Amino acid sequence: MKLGIILTLFLFMNTLCAQTDKEAIALQSVRGVVVDQVTGKGLPNILVELLNYTPRIATISGEDGSFELQNVPIGYQRIRANGLDYYDIVYTELVIAGKQSVIELKMEEKVPMVVEKIEANRGSRIRNAKMMTIDEMNVVSARPFNIEETNRFITGFGGLGKAVTNYPGLLNSDDAQNYIVSRGNTPNGIQWMVEGVPIENPNHFAAMGNTGAIFPILNNNLLASSDFVNGVFSARYNNVYSGMFDVNMRKGNNERHEFSAQLNLFGAEFVAEGPFKKKGASYTLSVRASIFDVLQLVDINIGTSATPRYYDANFKVEIPTKKAGSFSFFGIGGISSLAAFDEGIADDSFAEPGTNYNLNTKLGLLGLTHLKRFDNDLSLKTTLSYLIEDYDFKIDTLLSSGPANYFFERNFRQRAGLSSILSKKFSSQLVLRGGVSAYVHFISVKGDWKLRDEMYSFAEEIQVLSNAFIEARYKFSSSFSFVVGLQGMYWSLNENSWALEPRVALDWRIGKRHRLSLGYGWTSKIQSFAIAFLVAKEADGSYNNSNRDLGLDRSHQVVLSYDASLTRVLGIKANAYVEYNTNLGVDNTSSSFSLANHGQFDTQPTYIDLVSEGIGFNYGLEVSIQKFFSEGFYGLLSGAYQRAFYQASDKIWRNSAFDAQYVSSLVMGKEFKIGKKKQNVIYGDFRFNMHGGLPYTPIDLEASKLAGKEVLSDDAYSERFDFYKVIDVRVGARFNHPRKRISHHFYVVLQNVADFKNDFLVRYDPRSETVVTTKQFAFIPNLVYQVFF
Repeated sequence: MKLGIILTLFLFMNTLCAQTDKEAIALQSVRGVVVDQVTGKGLPNILVELLNYTPRIATISGEDGSFELQNVPIGYQRIRANGLDYYDIVYTELVIAGKQSVIELKMEEKVPMVVEKIEANRGSRIRNAKMMTIDEMNVVSARPFNIEETNRFITGFGGLGKAVTNYPGLLNSDDAQNYIVSRGNTPNGIQWMVEGVPIENPNHFAAMGNTGAIFPILNNNLLASSDFVNGVFSARYNNVYSGMFDVNMRKGNNERHEFSAQLNLFGAEFVAEGPFKKKGASYTLSVRASIFDVLQLVDINIGTSATPRYYDANFKVEIPTKKAGSFSFFGIGGISSLAAFDEGIADDSFAEPGTNYNLNTKLGLLGLTHLKRFDNDLSLKTTLSYLIEDYDFKIDTLLSSGPANYFFERNFRQRAGLSSILSKKFSSQLVLRGGVSAYVHFISVKGDWKLRDEMYSFAEEIQVLSNAFIEARYKFSSSFSFVVGLQGMYWSLNENSWALEPRVALDWRIGKRHRLSLGYGWTSKIQSFAIAFLVAKEADGSYNNSNRDLGLDRSHQVVLSYDASLTRVLGIKANAYVEYNTNLGVDNTSSSFSLANHGQFDTQPTYIDLVSEGIGFNYGLEVSIQKFFSEGFYGLLSGAYQRAFYQASDKIWRNSAFDAQYVSSLVMGKEFKIGKKKQNVIYGDFRFNMHGGLPYTPIDLEASKLAGKEVLSDDAYSERFDFYKVIDVRVGARFNHPRKRISHHFYVVLQNVADFKNDFLVRYDPRSETVVTTKQFAFIPNLVYQVFF
């Protein structure tokens, strides 16, 4: 019935599409705004033109920086912006019949010094918008995450979390989660931000305190270009030490209503956008729902007997005003549930032997931002936000008499936040920025071991996370600049959770093609709620809650970065880094345990009585060469050698759980124009990902047999899984209607098309008294249809 309703809805939308516009639109328009990269202020009198097309299509931006290119052909187009006192940039955009392209072009102001006259004779600097970070303070170990480019990457279920692992130094350790492992650090060191608001885990089925799960709540179709930074963060970022995903949501089309819909084997979605109330205001909205229960009815194997269900929504409303500034109201939210039952399948990715479990999660984030730009290049951005998370998890043990309630956990949190950032551009050379924020957490955590009548976790309280920062960038010339900042953070849970951290970076542009940067940063992150609020019952009946005294995980990082723009569509990035991590949670008594390894397979961690005395050491080299889309082809080849070690309370150096050693990735694709007017496309995409086998602690089989449960050996992380490898393929076609505002997109994704049997984890099966190695996802196909109108 559900599938029939969805198909009926799509037939209705196609009928509606056929009635929307009877005029011929073989050509489309591209609108947008040209802005200063630092202030975001609209730039007038900028020449915007379509490249490599005759007759010439060009326009001049208006007083507010707005522009419109009319009669632009369907397909990928290159657009250049050129203006006095600014470096020109080139931007690539996919133009389709069913959606008008609305883009933002950010331009960097030149430094007006005498030396510039000498450098001008050497030719203009090559500027590719897709190699420029959104935040100019991110000069070291940062990568712009262009949505138009990365939408071509095959990501399966995981969205942005999977897409970013195509870049060097990053990997995903679990097919069933979109955890990001950056440079061998625990994925709990990752931090997300949505429209400047921190959010630890914007995913369905997300446990509080973790940073990933299987399905994203964020919808790529509502996102704008963003930044990913995996070391030496600018002073604006706090509560992070291994990677910051700074995500922006895009504005809707403020001139006409547009819609799109998608149906695939795992879910359906609908997207709407258009003008709102008055000229200049806009909205954009998406809703999604899963249909995994339908798949299981038709016997499609998804790697587990569990039935995941999820629903989510994303939206953003943008309201500019003439005098009061601009206002934006945004939000993301999702609900999800999963029931997994032990059916005797040893290699089930979700089920646990001898148990049934039910998981329910809810997450919602709402934000209201006010941005006021003043005439003297001063701007003030203030954001009010509210976050709610609700997670409950129940486990039943399968006894001979039937299921018995074994474990129950509910984590509930509300968070109200206020942040404000003041920016001042004194000249093309000097930019100063400072800000403060405070987030009040209303926390309710309660977990119980039901059969033992013991508490597992507990917290009923109000805590505050606050921070303040100041940073500046000074350009000595167009070739050399200096970024310095100071970040202060305080977490009220205990007296050990505060930090005052310096950040500094040097940026040297060598000629017009090469860039070298060197940075140092001291950064830290609060303890995961999954660890901080654990309790353990003592012999006298009291509870040990000493984990509340754990301080911040800290990291000293030094990174040398090299960027080269070989052409306007070909670039190289390389990083060499060293990290020294301190204050990691380890056992109070001598053991090999460390929170450096937390975040991979722990469903209910039981680590208690920890102290912040562990250390870690990571180093590595990363290289990538990227061919941005042009002439129907794109490609990204990445490789990294990375090592990660830790020292626990036993003072022995060991490989960490995320010490992959070798990480490599190749993504590439080619499209071919077809049809009489060459406005339709068929294409193919390819992704190959490989990394070294991750270390694991072997199981003592004889001790496990005697104990009747899993007993680990004393030699922690002494063995490795086999190399992980996966090949994904996508083949598709886009059809643009020659007379109506409608575009169709069909494609099929074949995940793990070679059906590699990658190791997932080892565990002891008490029923067979053997050690079982479970596997990652097998071959999974997905058929997708999209329509834009």
